[in-house]
Amino acid sequence: MITFNFKAKTSQGQTITGSIESNDRESAAAMLKQKNYYLISLNKQNALSGLFSSNFSFAKHVSVKEKAIFTHQLATMLKAGLQMTSALESLSKQTRSKQLTMVISQIHSDIEHSDCLSQAMSKHPVIFSKVYTSVIEAAEKSGSLPQTLTLLSNQLKNQSSVNSRIKSALAYPIFLLAASVMVIGVLMTFVIPKFIALFVNANQKLPLPTKILVMITNGFKEFWPALIIVIISGICFILVSLKNKRVRAFIDSCLLKLPIIGPFNRKIQLARFTRTLGSLLAGGVRITSAIKTTAGAGGNIAFAAQIANIEHSITKGSTLAKAIRQQKFFSEVAANMISVGEDTSTLPEMLNEIAQMHDEESEAAVNSLTALLGPAMIVVLGLIIAFVVMAILMPIFETSTMVG
Repeated sequence: MITFNFKAKTSQGQTITGSIESNDRESAAAMLKQKNYYLISLNKQNALSGLFSSNFSFAKHVSVKEKAIFTHQLATMLKAGLQMTSALESLSKQTRSKQLTMVISQIHSDIEHSDCLSQAMSKHPVIFSKVYTSVIEAAEKSGSLPQTLTLLSNQLKNQSSVNSRIKSALAYPIFLLAASVMVIGVLMTFVIPKFIALFVNANQKLPLPTKILVMITNGFKEFWPALIIVIISGICFILVSLKNKRVRAFIDSCLLKLPIIGPFNRKIQLARFTRTLGSLLAGGVRITSAIKTTAGAGGNIAFAAQIANIEHSITKGSTLAKAIRQQKFFSEVAANMISVGEDTSTLPEMLNEIAQMHDEESEAAVNSLTALLGPAMIVVLGLIIAFVVMAILMPIFETSTMVG
């Protein structure tokens, strides 16, 4: 399959951009024409544009909070008795996000041309995940779409709240790191070279710390363009490597096993798994289909492999709790709570309880980590500045002693 970037106009006259996969250019154009899009341009996506569009495309980004608001508003309108097309048309005019407005308009157009809501949303996988559309599809079959949308909006609000709290906890260490880099950059660029020039012109024998500082400063001064190129090349190499499944699986496995990051990452993955599975089961999806859909929700390949093992065990007749106990990245507490949920026929509710519990534990872990990280970074910055000050003052003291 080849990926094509397109620019087109909708039947309402709105200009949209996006990408589509097809075997050739003619097939891609035909697929867009079936959606009643008036094609403006259609170009094959090259490797570099694909890399930047998948990792740095802010235009296609819609936040979890915006999706939660849209889902809640759609549920409210449907409960009030509005038709789906009328509700979507109204939301396309109310939504502040330009990207989400365009997507809602496209969904509205697709539904008018006989698509159901889940089919229309599945055409926008960047915004509406497979899990989201699977829940919607199950709700459409069971006739409980408004109630399921309300459940989805609550899940998205909770996810947005957890993400916000984690970002707030990490804000101070990130700010401190940025400030440290700026201070060191200013010292290396403007302050230290002036002192070094004085020492070199005086033909003074320099102590070891000063020699090290001179070497670092001269290297930074002469090779900073090459350093920037190396850093950019390294970032691009990492991004390309992450597209390789074997490399990604190895990295994801390490992220789950590392001493400090591992337990924290496992809690996040388990919270996403249980919350997503609970939503799917509450929406009427069969447990095997729900687990298969959930495998891609966490974004960790190593964790997804264990979810696939759970699905395989359940198809052989195992209970969910027993299948989870056989996997190494799942906690015993979660398995016990799931066992209770299966025995009392309250599995979706119990899964949501597990997700809530692990979200709280993750937030507590982040707060503890950042509480230690801030002082640690201050100590490191202090040591670096102390070394710079010592390297500058030692020649001055030696000169004063000689003069004395």
